[in-house]
Amino acid sequence: MFRAPILASVAAFALLTTPLTAQDGDVAAERDAAFQEMLADPSNRLLMQRYAQLSVQLRDFEAAAATLERLVDLEPENTAARVELAIAYFALGSYEVADYHLSVALSSGALTPQQIARVTRYQQESASRNDGTELGGRVQAGLAYARDSEETGALLNAAVNFRFDLGDANVTMWATEFAYTNYQPDDNSRNARQSARLRTGPELRISGDAYGPRVQPYLQVEWLDRDPTLSIGYTSVALGASYQNPINERFTAYADAHVGRASATETTGVDFEFHEAALGLTYRPSRDTRFRVTTWLEEQREVDITSPATTNTTGLRLSAEHAFNPAFSSLPNSWVAGGWAGLQQIDRDIAGSLTETDETSFGAYLRAFVFEDIYVETAVAQVMQDSVTGGLTTETEESILSVQLGWEF
Repeated sequence: MFRAPILASVAAFALLTTPLTAQDGDVAAERDAAFQEMLADPSNRLLMQRYAQLSVQLRDFEAAAATLERLVDLEPENTAARVELAIAYFALGSYEVADYHLSVALSSGALTPQQIARVTRYQQESASRNDGTELGGRVQAGLAYARDSEETGALLNAAVNFRFDLGDANVTMWATEFAYTNYQPDDNSRNARQSARLRTGPELRISGDAYGPRVQPYLQVEWLDRDPTLSIGYTSVALGASYQNPINERFTAYADAHVGRASATETTGVDFEFHEAALGLTYRPSRDTRFRVTTWLEEQREVDITSPATTNTTGLRLSAEHAFNPAFSSLPNSWVAGGWAGLQQIDRDIAGSLTETDETSFGAYLRAFVFEDIYVETAVAQVMQDSVTGGLTTETEESILSVQLGWEF
């Protein structure tokens, strides 16, 4: 069974993740050493700047801001330190303070063209967030090639997030997400997919600052022209709640659960009820590196039919992502390399006839910015399935390569 391509080999995944942990451990040790030197020589400005830079790499923005404030007080003309101070305040959600330091740095006349482009982008984002609204997203279009089935098809992916501040003391936002995916391979392919999803609801930021729990009750509406498990198209409505807790600069926990009902769009009288839950944890050892583990379970139970059918799905996924700046590129956006590996089990029971499917997948991708917010994303993926029905085993395997042109906004 083919799934939308976006990732790739266990070897590439291991190469990507293994050295990063050691590297970030070295950064933490270097920062501890710099802190001890600062205690012995508290007026050393080079030590202040080094300690702040290492703190930013480790996403300890509060420590970076406190140190950079002292450095800027001592050296008001130090535009590099002021820009880093603005970025630290931006990361902490203090957009007005960030905008003040960005404006001072921009008016100094000491910034390079690359620094001006970076500062301008932060200013635009600060202004957007200060007016109580946030708009962001990504659009990608390209081609995917499935080697084993010898299919080539057009890909289109889009995601838009819109949020606006409701103005209460707890920084409550109304968040709306829209996602659309379309994969159209050769004629009569069983792998064709098209789906759209809208999720909307208030996000309650309980702590009122950059860290702490956030809860969003939501309404979700989804349309899918062909479910990969049920092989039917349907529309569904669900009610749910998501939880996100940026515990500190390194760890973020999240959970999501919803229940709903779907109606088939091609076959009358085929409806099903479903519920789904997911748990995850993100670890960011530095500003540029992220690891994420996610587990989920889902049940779909068909109703109003003479032969009831139930589908249970459980899964586990580990992913990693690292942003970096190539030596030959002067664009404000970093390139991104990522990889993932996942396991999924699907049990399908139709009137007592059980089909058990085990799926293993892994992949990797590179998102290379070629101009401002325009990038080229290349991905490879491997998907393997073993299905058992009545003692008969069916094995399938697919290798996928995709290339897409994208716009990030």
